[in-house]
Amino acid sequence: MRNTILRSVCAAWLGLTYTACGAAGQQDGDLTASPEKDTGQDIQVALSALTEVTVLASHEEGTPSFIKGRFGQATRSLAGLRAEEAHAGVQEVLRNVAPVFRLSPEALVLKRVSTDEQGHQFLRYGQMLNGREVLGAELILFLNREGTAYAVNSSARGGPQTLRLAAMPTLASEAAAVSAAAATDALRKEARATGRIVYVRGEDGTLALTHEIQVTGVRTDGLPVDDRLYVNAQNGQIVLRDARIHTALNRAVYSANGGRTLPGTLKRAEGAAATNDAHVDMNYEQLGKTYDCYKTNFGRDSYNGAGAQLKSTVHYSEDGTGYVNAYWNGSQMVYGDGDNSTSIELGKDLDVTVHELTHAVTENESDLVYSNEPGALNEGMSDIFAAYCESWTRSWATDTDVWLIGEDVWTPGTANDALRYMNNPTKDGSSRDYYPERYTGTSDYGGVHSNSGIANLAFYLLSAGGTHPRAKTTVSVTGIGVQKAGKIFYEANANCMTSSSSFAAAKTCTEQKADQFYPSDKASVTAAWAAVGVGSTAPPASATPLTNGTAVTGLSDSIGGLKYYKLTVPASQSSLKFVTTGTTGDLDLYVKLGSASDTTTYDCKSDGASSAETCTLSNPAAGDWYVTLKAYTAYSAVTLTGTYTGSGAKVLTNGVASAAFSGAKSSWTCWTLSVPSGKSTVTFAQAGGSPTSGDSDLYVQVGAQPTTSSYKCRSQNSGNTESCSVSSPAAGTYYVCSYGYSAYTNVTLKGTY
Repeated sequence: MRNTILRSVCAAWLGLTYTACGAAGQQDGDLTASPEKDTGQDIQVALSALTEVTVLASHEEGTPSFIKGRFGQATRSLAGLRAEEAHAGVQEVLRNVAPVFRLSPEALVLKRVSTDEQGHQFLRYGQMLNGREVLGAELILFLNREGTAYAVNSSARGGPQTLRLAAMPTLASEAAAVSAAAATDALRKEARATGRIVYVRGEDGTLALTHEIQVTGVRTDGLPVDDRLYVNAQNGQIVLRDARIHTALNRAVYSANGGRTLPGTLKRAEGAAATNDAHVDMNYEQLGKTYDCYKTNFGRDSYNGAGAQLKSTVHYSEDGTGYVNAYWNGSQMVYGDGDNSTSIELGKDLDVTVHELTHAVTENESDLVYSNEPGALNEGMSDIFAAYCESWTRSWATDTDVWLIGEDVWTPGTANDALRYMNNPTKDGSSRDYYPERYTGTSDYGGVHSNSGIANLAFYLLSAGGTHPRAKTTVSVTGIGVQKAGKIFYEANANCMTSSSSFAAAKTCTEQKADQFYPSDKASVTAAWAAVGVGSTAPPASATPLTNGTAVTGLSDSIGGLKYYKLTVPASQSSLKFVTTGTTGDLDLYVKLGSASDTTTYDCKSDGASSAETCTLSNPAAGDWYVTLKAYTAYSAVTLTGTYTGSGAKVLTNGVASAAFSGAKSSWTCWTLSVPSGKSTVTFAQAGGSPTSGDSDLYVQVGAQPTTSSYKCRSQNSGNTESCSVSSPAAGTYYVCSYGYSAYTNVTLKGTY
């Protein structure tokens, strides 16, 4: 039976556990957004100023996160230039692209420039706000070998919230240190303020000014603790915890001699003879294989790319007993001897050695924060390259053994047992393998180990092909081999991902690196992520609105082109149909509710061998339905029509409240009120019952259903209490609709004239 001690032990290798807004009644097409209800008009203006721009991904609040196009030219070659010289060479480009992310070029500070084997250059910028760093906020500018800027990946972004942020702390750093210590489960713990005051974006997307607090100590299982906690400098709440101990050719192997002093006694330096200490000598060999794997395949000289010594310590123990763990502490690798039951000496396993060293590679490249989704990707990268390097040592093997992590040292008495199973992550009893089922609590730094299984399975499927082992999806992935899959993930880690990248961002980055290095395999990358539940969730910024039953004519596109449209469907419709007609070329039609559809993520598709396609959905949910037209070949003279039919809006009686209703985010619930002539005012009121929750807005239009950009009056307060009036109303049918700014419950509507 599997020894379950690992599942509750939380360390870098094993795992770590720690216990709106605005004035009502705007009339006659006044489209001025209230402060809290952001229209994104500035983003659209910035995008329209760019050439051939495509928004590939967006943040939840609607700011683009990845764009491609032609954004300008560097004024000179950036090769060999100092940072300030390279920055000067792309000033015009930054002026073009920064507004898309609601930034000014002056808010960006160049951190480094890297160049890949194709001569593409990547300028990685950090974001400053009120003179302070925004932790994890980066903008990466992509230039091809000719110096043309062709893509931007940005977790850095501005927006209305940044105008209201505190610039100075009100909580003393000493008080923040007390909060950090209280939130950390460790022995012999010490907490101290580092002196850094930075902005940090929390899991809810909100920025906060924070004190950085270092907390050190040791866990009860012997794993050292060295965490950076970011404590809200106004209220003392913990915004982020970032672990610096990550569990998981110039060599030097030391011995801790059964103790915890690091690095301990030097036992074998580079080129020295074997010592007859099996743990020392085998770890020395595994360090060499790890170095050779990165050097041979990626031209990387050690973990920092500049020949740093590979230092490790074996025979480590906190209390003199067999230590069942291994970790990277920011400067070296540390291995316990195991207890001969849960594990034997961990430094003997190539998987463990590559895993720990890859934490160092990641730290020197994307620097993924060791918390929540970035932390899970950090752990995933370490497992991925453990499998990659093992496959490389065996002529790119893809047998089962490649996908077992730590099998050479784990539970020596149990055959075919392993620490993790990349080809079937849930087999270990704790890992997740499907993004919608990811762990979202606070233990294990937000699930950095359990959720790493999502990336692990995506990499396995990309390499070997197949389908989800538990049939959570039906996506079939065409494998491209370990060598190419590893190249894609390495380049994404080195030259695309930021320190705060999510799974969705990793998907976008690996797709772009596949497009750069292996264009014919990009679809496999998309499919691999779709198979584990990671797909497009951001509505396209450039979606063209459709009107019910009204055709859009004269559409054309070149091969591979994408066009996006959106039709807002009211509640209580019985049918929704999208039709394209045309006689030239071949396009495919994809439809999805609430977010962009693509070839793997859709609610309906039609992909026949012409430009005539039809998608029909029965009883469609109310909300925004997105349409994607993909040019399988070039097409022209195509017409697109979206039509919904059904009972439509319900009828209000003058002065009588409707029945209570609820709605989802971005959904519409509509009623009509017939207003006779000769009335001085008609007032529409929306109220929340007891209890009520969420935030719905009120829109009114005459003769047709309103939209967020077409209405007679609207009200956008926070919560569910809304009211707007029309003076001297024309006689006719008034449509009054509740729109879900967020999901909401127990609301009524009333119209009174």
